Amino acid sequence: MKTWGLDFGSTGIKAVELARTWQGYRVTNYGFYPYGNAEKEKSTREKLQILEKIFPGGSKDGQNVIVSLPSHRMMVHRVTLPFRERKKNQQVIKFEVEGLLPFPVDQVIVDFYQSKETANGNQAMAFAARKEDLQEHFSLMEEAGLDPESLVPEAMALFWLLPNLGNEVSSGALLDVGHEKTTMLVWHRATLTLVRSILVAGSAMQLPAGQKLKNTTPESKGTEETILPALNRLADEVQRTLMAYESHPDGRPVEKIYITGGSTALPGLEKKFGEILHRAVAVLDMEGSSKSLLKNVPEEYHHILTVALGSAFGGSITEGERINFRQEEFASSKKAKKAKTRMTLLLSYGILLAVLGIAAFAVDLHLKERRYQDLKADIRKEFMQAQPGVKKVVNEVEQMKTLVQEEKARVNALGGLSKATSPLEILREFSTVIEPEWKVRVTDLVVEPEAIEVTGEADSFETINQVKSRLDKSSLYKEVQLKTARASTLENVVEFKLQMKRGI
Repeated sequence: MKTWGLDFGSTGIKAVELARTWQGYRVTNYGFYPYGNAEKEKSTREKLQILEKIFPGGSKDGQNVIVSLPSHRMMVHRVTLPFRERKKNQQVIKFEVEGLLPFPVDQVIVDFYQSKETANGNQAMAFAARKEDLQEHFSLMEEAGLDPESLVPEAMALFWLLPNLGNEVSSGALLDVGHEKTTMLVWHRATLTLVRSILVAGSAMQLPAGQKLKNTTPESKGTEETILPALNRLADEVQRTLMAYESHPDGRPVEKIYITGGSTALPGLEKKFGEILHRAVAVLDMEGSSKSLLKNVPEEYHHILTVALGSAFGGSITEGERINFRQEEFASSKKAKKAKTRMTLLLSYGILLAVLGIAAFAVDLHLKERRYQDLKADIRKEFMQAQPGVKKVVNEVEQMKTLVQEEKARVNALGGLSKATSPLEILREFSTVIEPEWKVRVTDLVVEPEAIEVTGEADSFETINQVKSRLDKSSLYKEVQLKTARASTLENVVEFKLQMKRGI
């Protein structure tokens, strides 16, 4: 994925195309196109010609473009947001900053930066830009046939650049000394903590070619006298800003100051600036930890392209820390088209799933109906085999139930199917405990709901005891009692009466 970063500077347009490769990020195309005319009307035409040179086909080739907005056109305020969710805060951010703005809130576009690493998760930095200023950039891009993905503050572009240069200073400041103004930002760890635009121009800090910023010769002294006032003014503004920041309860001591921008080409600038501030000052190392990042870019363009490069890095920023002024009437038609396409696609998927669901339901219903008809045919076949004499079949199941009940009633009348309640079953159980060689004859059987009495004759007392013992083991009875056992008047005959209590 390639992303273009654009910086509309006061002296020209800077453009950087950034690509992500297996070795990391790399600048695959770049350009610095100075303006030839100072008049605004001519400059607008010239900007269009430059944009047509950079993007011959406009947005037709699908370029991902991020445009930075000048920091001196931004209004920046620290605010405390009411919600944790970014989407909810985006709906109320205008009301949160309304009292802090010098313009009516309906004349500005507001977005905010909120770091996840902040101790107080509700603290944020709100950026506001006038719609009039945004319209100037937007109209130019539209006329050039471009539909940029994002319009972002210049300070955020500089901040997005820092982590990709391998910066290891936990608390530092960056000064982008431009031709008309200086953009200053301070960070602590991975959080942007301060943004300011200082109207001290780098154009006032130019030396003749080959001359350094040192008081070594009478010839250079006169030149330095014209540069040092501007440098002192810048140092004074930076010093007062850092003193206010560091003395704040949430502030941290700034370990080092880095400078970038076109004015860093001034030899000895960082040394002289450090002497005035009495702080550590260094030129920002644009190559950083990745030597391949600016491999194809000449060194003299490194600091000129700083903001454009940072804008290009904005394409890799997470949604939570991304800022975009393409809102309200400036909303991207490309994004709206993508959202519409996505909604159409989702709607199509929904309709397709609904049709598939209805079809699956219809097929399942048809299969169930078919299985039901097959089962009904099988039931009728079985019914006709069981009852071949039936002439009229209305409901096989109900007719079979009726026939089964009638058959049960007929059999129960004979005592054939009931278990312990049937006299035949009782006699069958009684006969199973009698061995063939025993002589036992039942003369009377009394069946009651809770007990059964069996009266009869046996050939000996031993046989009666054996019968009782075996009945004790039957699961049908919980208790067996020998009520009577006496010798009969007949020889070798013993009369007995057994009582068996039914089991539970």
